Amino acid sequence: MDEMYRLSQAARLLGIHPHTLRRWSDEGRIRCVRLGKERRFPASEIRRLRGEQNENSLILYGRVSGHGQKDDLERQMETLRAWAQENCPDRKVVEIKDIGSGLNARRKGLQRLFTLVQQRQVRTVVITFKDRLTRFGFEYIQAMCASYGVDVIVLFDEKEATPEQELVDDLIAIVTSFAGRLYGMRSAKARELVECVEKATKPST
Repeated sequence: MDEMYRLSQAARLLGIHPHTLRRWSDEGRIRCVRLGKERRFPASEIRRLRGEQNENSLILYGRVSGHGQKDDLERQMETLRAWAQENCPDRKVVEIKDIGSGLNARRKGLQRLFTLVQQRQVRTVVITFKDRLTRFGFEYIQAMCASYGVDVIVLFDEKEATPEQELVDDLIAIVTSFAGRLYGMRSAKARELVECVEKATKPST
């Protein structure tokens, strides 16, 4: 649902006097909704008059944990592109790719996504799985996006996993994050540490 602003709020966002906005409304230059004697102005109308033409953009977001998974990242993006082409062929598409732990909230791509959402330059975010966006707290990010009128679409349900496997996955994600901070994501030490944990937690056959 489009966010609605009072006359004084809308005027401030447009940088004009409330009397000017009231006149524009009377002249039909901006659409408003009347609630009794008061007027409410849709956020989409504010963006239109401010020249923000990309509010209907579609973000395709993909992420992998390390540089050795670039093939997987490209497969994610191909899946997202195919979905966008089939379901939203007329929407402007913005592709954002991240390489980093899902526990790291300071990823450059994720920060760019947040900025576009907060600037109301996007209407929809599409990901393959929830954990591509974040390992923990997906519901909080989803709620934040919704507060700006942005939908988050997840294409696939999470893979079936036992509680034990979920704990292992979380442990590996944490080790990957800390190893990257200590030694750098590309360092041999980081890879060796992660491989050691993966080997130690691998189920016996």
